[in-house]
Amino acid sequence: MNNPVELLGQVVADLDGVLRSDVIAGLADDEKMQVLRVAGEVQRRVEAVVVETVASVDERPAGSGEPAF
Repeated sequence: MNNPVELLGQVVADLDGVLRSDVIAGLADDEKMQVLRVAGEVQRRVEAVVVETVASVDERPAGSGEPAF
């Protein structure tokens, strides 16, 4: 599985598992702090994916009639 869409789909499924039922509510406070730290790392990576994807799109002149990205 090297396709970025498939990889990100797996990340979404994994995060759904974290959010299911009371997984987070049942953690100790120090574990919740670790969750917040790692969630921040995940958020930074997701933002980088968005930036890299947008940056990789060829420039289109304004009013060219091509769909905007």
